[in-house]
Amino acid sequence: MKKQQPDLSRRSLLKTLTVGSAATAVVAASGISVAHAKEGNAVSKQNKDGYHETAHIRAYYNSLRS
Repeated sequence: MKKQQPDLSRRSLLKTLTVGSAATAVVAASGISVAHAKEGNAVSKQNKDGYHETAHIRAYYNSLRS
């Protein structure tokens, strides 16, 4: 009975997918934090009296569209 050789191309594919998924998650997380930082600066410069659209209000409006 012959031993089967491990399929190296399959292993390399799985490793690539794992590393790619982790890298995508890191990029997405850093993009979100940058967006929040920019938004914070914009809100602080606006007039604080009266109605102003904030992140949680935008999130609520977006949830209504779905």
